[in-house]
Amino acid sequence: MLDELPASPTDDARALGRQLAAELTRAVVRAEKRLGSTLDRGELAKRLNVSASSLYAYLNGTTLPGTGVFDALLGALGVTGPEAGRLGTLRDEAEALRRLRLTASRTTAPRTGAFPRPRQLPLKHPSFVGRDAELARLDGLLPDPADDPVPDPAPALVAVVEGTGGVGKTALALHWAHRVRGRFPDGQLHVDLRGFGHESTMEPAEALHGFLQALGVTPAAVPADPAVASALLRTVLAGRRVLLLLDNARSTDQVRPLLPSEPGSVAVVTSRNRLDGLVVREGALRIALDVLPRYAARALLERQMGGERLAREPRAADELVDLCARLPLALSVAAARTATAPEGSIGVLIAELSGSRSPLDLFGAQDADVDLRTVFRGSYALLPDPAARLFRLLGCHPGPETDVAACAALVGTPDPPTALLDTLTAAHLVRRHTPGRYVLHDLLRLYAGELLDSAPPQERRDGTERLLRHYLDTALLADHHLEPWRPLPDAPPPAAGRPAIGDHTEATRWFESELSAVQSLIARAAATPGLEPYAWRLAQACAVHLRRSGRRAQRAAVHALARDAAAGAGDRAAWTNATRRLADALSRLHRGSEALDLLHEALRACRERRDHEGIREARLSLVRVYASRGDPRRALPHARLALAMAERSGDPMAPADGLTAVAQQRERLGEHTVALEHCRRALELYTRLGHLDGQAGILIGMGRAEQGLGRHTTAIGHYEVSLALDRELGDRYREAHALDHLAGAHAALGRHQVARRLREEALALFDDLHHPDAEPVRAALHGQPPHPPAPTGPPER
Repeated sequence: MLDELPASPTDDARALGRQLAAELTRAVVRAEKRLGSTLDRGELAKRLNVSASSLYAYLNGTTLPGTGVFDALLGALGVTGPEAGRLGTLRDEAEALRRLRLTASRTTAPRTGAFPRPRQLPLKHPSFVGRDAELARLDGLLPDPADDPVPDPAPALVAVVEGTGGVGKTALALHWAHRVRGRFPDGQLHVDLRGFGHESTMEPAEALHGFLQALGVTPAAVPADPAVASALLRTVLAGRRVLLLLDNARSTDQVRPLLPSEPGSVAVVTSRNRLDGLVVREGALRIALDVLPRYAARALLERQMGGERLAREPRAADELVDLCARLPLALSVAAARTATAPEGSIGVLIAELSGSRSPLDLFGAQDADVDLRTVFRGSYALLPDPAARLFRLLGCHPGPETDVAACAALVGTPDPPTALLDTLTAAHLVRRHTPGRYVLHDLLRLYAGELLDSAPPQERRDGTERLLRHYLDTALLADHHLEPWRPLPDAPPPAAGRPAIGDHTEATRWFESELSAVQSLIARAAATPGLEPYAWRLAQACAVHLRRSGRRAQRAAVHALARDAAAGAGDRAAWTNATRRLADALSRLHRGSEALDLLHEALRACRERRDHEGIREARLSLVRVYASRGDPRRALPHARLALAMAERSGDPMAPADGLTAVAQQRERLGEHTVALEHCRRALELYTRLGHLDGQAGILIGMGRAEQGLGRHTTAIGHYEVSLALDRELGDRYREAHALDHLAGAHAALGRHQVARRLREEALALFDDLHHPDAEPVRAALHGQPPHPPAPTGPPER
């Protein structure tokens, strides 16, 4: 059956035998030179326990010695180290070729010249979707039938498809294999190497035995030595075009003996682990799979559930895609659960998933290979203990991303746990998203949380508190760079793992990337007895960024959580401060009545505690609320009282804030000259303190007062400086107001085209912020009354 091999194994075996004999003869000569006498062949044969004729046969190349005799011969001749290894390989290759010829002679199949063409590919997944880019990369492995000899450089012989459990590695490999099997006319081999799961991992020898038999080698002729069997496999594949699908591999060592060595045949390996060795040594093509894109995830549901059902529940289908984290296995299990259920079952399943304390239970199945928890456990069980601990602790992190500094906090080390993260990425339990930042999808995060629930309770508590401390320290540092004129409270000691935040830009970037996590941690701290102080301190640390970025609803939400946390902890000072901040946030949402009720509560609490500074701050907040409601007469008394109390305040900015509050209300009442005088004094104080926020706000007030006096050109100068400061600070809300006021001043001078351009820019900002102040600007663009009022009151704390 193997007579049609491209080269005669017998001839090759003889050539290798002659080469081996020549090498042994040279070894004998070297031994004789070393001994200074002729080597007695008969004595040497006795030492090897073979006949003299057998020794002569070994030395002249007519017979191959067995491995034991060969090793003893090399030892007797003093051949050691790399040379002994090279000669051993030479002997093994000659033996493999000899056995191949024996196999061909023993086969009982008719000698038709046919070569066995195995067809071992399992069924492909009928609902495979997407992965076009990955399929195109695999196509690059295809041999070209016209390439003879093989082109230089030759295409890769191996591809490694890697990814977390359930991401669709096998589905991709099988889909491609079925699509291109016609390009491999000599057969397709498949083996499940059982790298993960309850069954024992398949040894390479077992896989080699199966492949060699499929290729026509009789069981008796399969070498027992895995290295010899591997050499025989490479020999059988030489000159043939065979596709090998090596599924579910755990390690490079498990795969390497099964790989082809000559162009024509191709191996595709799938693994949950990162097989770096194959990429480095064998030049394998690496294809790392992530979860499906949203469109492909929805298409997968449509194929399995039917387009009509999804059309009836489009929103539910989109929500199910999110709850399944776009993981193909989870989507398939969810589809199977609803396949035979009554109409509307998508919504029912979503309700079950959203309300379940153990959502992974709903992704369970009797078959272990499609049970998500079992699939995840297969990867987790192989982790070393330190990496397993980090993975569990990631269940403390609210996600969706985390950075190396947060991971250092979780495990309690000052330096980034880079080696542990490398282990987790190699196991595809986390994914490196950008340098220093990592992602694990929601279902893996749920699994990590379950593992943490089964660990001692103190592990979760300690991990959560370390994470909260890290985020608070970093948020305080970032907030300081947003308002560098304020002292940094409770400055944390330097930490190697903390993100580098050295200026305003880096501070803003950190808040933008971590805001979702911070808000979730505030909620967690508020609900955890003993950790409540983190809630109100974190809320306070991110308040400036929330205000400047126009996140009005989020700002109100975090201060509401802070207020509840302070109430639960019985901390009246923290409760009063959080109440005032919540009122400021509600005022920006045009919920003035609620804000006033809260501020009167805060005032009463401050009076009970004789907290004069709290009273002053509450009065400034009352100024902002009344002014935003268009009632400067109610705002002015509170502004005057705040200014009077500023003299006794230890806050160096208190006089400037009081002057700003009075100036803005005077301007609203038409007292432009008095307002301008107060503005100038406030601007001088803010400038001396380096308070850019205060300067930007008071300059708008000065511009309005100048316009009230008919000095529009002077007003434009003030607005332009305010606009530059607002852009430097990243205060998009006040930037929009500065643009609109600047437009009004230009319009007053008859520059209507300039005014229109500025108003359009302001409107775009307001619309992007989803702010109701967009409507007056839109009206002004249509020739209706001019711009809305400026932001009211002194800078918010």
